[in-house]
This record gives sequence, structure tokens and C-alpha cells, in this order.
Amino acid sequence: MIISREEFTELSNHQAENCVTVYMPTHSSGYEVNEKHDVIIFKSILQKARQQLEAKGLDQAAIEKVLKKGFELVDDEPFWKSQSEGLAVFLSESFVRVIKLPVPVKEKLMVNDSFFLAPVLPLMKARKPFYLLVLSKHDATFYEADAYGMKKIEVEGLPNGMDDVIRYEEKGGKQLMRRAGASTGAAATEGANFHGHGAGLSDDDEYLEQYLKEVDKTLWTEVLSKQNAPLVIAAVDYVLAAFKRVSKYKNVWTDHLTGNFEHEERNALYEKVRPKMEAYFKEDTKKALLNYYNNSAKELTSSLPEDVIPASYYGQVSDLFVQRDEHIWGSFNETGNELVLHDNQEQGDECLINKAIIKTLMNGGDVHVLDKENMPADSKIAAFLRYSA
Repeated sequence: MIISREEFTELSNHQAENCVTVYMPTHSSGYEVNEKHDVIIFKSILQKARQQLEAKGLDQAAIEKVLKKGFELVDDEPFWKSQSEGLAVFLSESFVRVIKLPVPVKEKLMVNDSFFLAPVLPLMKARKPFYLLVLSKHDATFYEADAYGMKKIEVEGLPNGMDDVIRYEEKGGKQLMRRAGASTGAAATEGANFHGHGAGLSDDDEYLEQYLKEVDKTLWTEVLSKQNAPLVIAAVDYVLAAFKRVSKYKNVWTDHLTGNFEHEERNALYEKVRPKMEAYFKEDTKKALLNYYNNSAKELTSSLPEDVIPASYYGQVSDLFVQRDEHIWGSFNETGNELVLHDNQEQGDECLINKAIIKTLMNGGDVHVLDKENMPADSKIAAFLRYSA
């Protein structure tokens, strides 16, 4: 599931005295599902949330209003049998949102006056789709994919292999081809789907080329003419080379799946093609980092929380870089421009990395969640600014 900017905005704008955020890894099959492992973990997290709410002074009736929908999920057996790789649950007295995540997440519980959204940020980022075309002499299968999954696309008219594009008849030293299943006979000849060829078109290579032209033409007409997303080809070497010769599409990806994949299951195919697109998914972050480094000697970059956090509130941040699974605890008074930072979480603190993420996105900036070794500075947070203060 990809979280839309509207959904992210709704979550980020929700303010309440007691907002409970739960993240946990989940399982779609196997021992963990059979033994209700995920259910047990989730119930345990809710019990910890109850304890934290009690510590804040809430009575049992108030706690029940906050956690009621969460405990109802515990008994929802079909829900736990249809999980993905991760789960996010957002609860308050007047709000509930449950999101099944296509990526694993670390177990986390946060009780604050707003929801903790950093772990779902990658799902809110602009979607970067790509296509996969599995080609062989016997079949052509087309998929649409992104960083989180892949689905088969039924393309009208896409040939089902070479046998679906066959020789029709010879006329005047030329051979004509037609799609299998087209009408035959003199009366139908005028409306048949013909493709002219020169003399001597009797070998498999030229029939293969004609078939691949038909594949390319159909994909172009039905899907690709208005697209620019990468197209990855999965095929044996000679089929791949032949398709690249005839294809009109300008963004056939340079890295391919080499081999015969016509009987490969969709999930197994995705596991093979996904790593080849890693650089594509990281293009925006790579450009943003390069921009940061190129301007590191100027006042438009900062890795000081004292600078970056207020800048995110005031719309100064163009690109925000935050370290994955980290927190900066404290508070920020936007009206008085007063920032308080603590080494450890104290009563009334919030995660200011989470707030900086939300404010940057709401102000039209972009956010990049990075591992420590990829951060542009030795800090949990850094930014490239639109303008200096």
C-alpha cells in the first residue's frame, strides 16, 4: 500500500491529548500465523499502552475510549490471517487508522499528543513505478511494479507467443503476416491485420522479429506511449537483443533479467527484479545529497538541530535528511521560536525529528530517511535550506 499525501496529512494534523502509535512486524503465513504470534505481540503492546496511559493519570473509562478499537482487532481472526510485512495502528479517543505495510518495521509504541509517522514516510514518498516485460518465443507477460510490489497487467491484443503471429500467404514475392485467430478467406482478407515483409522471410529469426515488433507495437499503443517509467526485460540473450533492436520505447532499462522466466511465479520474479531498480528508487535522494554536499560551505546547509528544527516549522527546508529509527526529544514553541532539547525523553517531550518531517512535508519540502552511514553529516538531522535566516 502506498500512503497518499492526503492520508499522511490527515494523520499528521490529528492532535489529541492521548495519541497511541503502534508499529510491528507481521506475517502472512507460516508458524507465526498458525500460533497467533502477531496477535499475542499486538495485545502485549496494547497492554503497555494501557500502562503508559495509567501513568499519565487517565482513569479506566478514558483508557477504554482510546484503546477500544485496538482491543477489538485482537479478536478479529480474518484480519490477522491477511497481514503483509508490517502493521501501523493509530488510535485516539476520536480516531482510528489501521494500515497494513508492504515493508517490515521495527516494533514501536509511542503515546503522545500526535502520531509518530517517520516509519511510514517511505510509503508516502512519490511513487516511482517501473514495468517488467517477460518475453519468450511462447509468451509475453507484462507487469507494473514499484518499490513495494508488482502486479500483472492484462494488455489487450498482446501476442501470446510466436504462434499468435503466423504466416498468412505469399503475394507478389512478399509474405504477409497476420495475428492468429483473424478471419480467413477472400471476404475477410481486407480487414485482416497484415504486416508486409520482404522475400526470403522463412527463418525463425525474422518470425521472431515480427513477433517482437507486434509485442512492442501493442505495448506502445495500449500503455507506453504516454509513459516514461523504466521497462525491464526478462528474456534469454537473443530474444532480449532482438527486442531492443525493434523497440520504440526510449526507456528500456539497461539492467535486465537474463534467462527463461516464462514459468516463473510473480513474487519470485519480483524478488529478482527489485534489486536491479534500487538505484532508480534512490535517484531523488542521491541528487538531494549531491546538492547538499555542493553547498556545504554555504549558509544553505545545516546539521545542527537548533537550526534545522525551527527551519522546518517556518518553511525554510527544501530537503530534510533524518537518521532512520532515531529520535531527538524536546519541544518547540513555534510562536515564540523557543526550542528545548533533552538527551532523553522527559514528561511532555515529543520526537522533534517526527515533527520536522511533518512540517517539512506540509511546507512542500522533501524528506530522506537514511541509515547513519549515509547521513550527510555526523548528526541525526540535516537540511538543505531554501533560504538562510
